[in-house]
Amino acid sequence: MSKLQNVFGSVLAILLLVAVIPNVQAEIAVITNPDVKEIGLSKDKLADIYLGRKKSYSDGSRVEPVDQEADTAVRDKFYRAVVKMSNSEVNRYWAKLKFTGKGKPPRVVNGDESVRDWVASHSGAIGYIDGKYLNDSVKVVLIIP
Repeated sequence: MSKLQNVFGSVLAILLLVAVIPNVQAEIAVITNPDVKEIGLSKDKLADIYLGRKKSYSDGSRVEPVDQEADTAVRDKFYRAVVKMSNSEVNRYWAKLKFTGKGKPPRVVNGDESVRDWVASHSGAIGYIDGKYLNDSVKVVLIIP
């Protein structure tokens, strides 16, 4: 009976962990190339960058936004927190601008580490990643809880 209780207890502990882990959400770090002179960015300014309304930093240097792939959790969280749009709304927004010739969406890079590395190696670059992928190759300008 004791062995059965141990197995049952172990299974119960695993089930509880599986139920709790998906609810833990990491912070999103908005990052820039270290050469970018901006110290911090507001969500409004960031929204303007990611909607193609703002094409330069406050010092006049060109901003190069990079996006995560569509339908990823980090992209969905970023756009809901900053732009107040879902992935499908963002896709419709850019489809309309592309069709009318009034804009081009940010470059898409696959995965947090790839985004971090791309931002670190491109002057003026800005992106967003899961905070657990931060290192000192990039500069953090905003944390989204």
